[in-house]
Amino acid sequence: MLDVLDDAAVVQALKDTKMEKPTAEQLAELKRLSAIARVPDASEIVASKEEAEIRIRDLKDKARME
Repeated sequence: MLDVLDDAAVVQALKDTKMEKPTAEQLAELKRLSAIARVPDASEIVASKEEAEIRIRDLKDKARME
């Protein structure tokens, strides 16, 4: 049993199941900022709220530079 529980793939799968999906507001913000920053829309590929927040922060920085 320890061989299975110590497997890196199993550990990652458990982490993935605990991730919260991005909110509709986060996805809308990603689309909006992507257009402003003139970068491809990443709203379809973000997997978690945390990843969405990171991308939103980065896009805000990039949009400020445009």
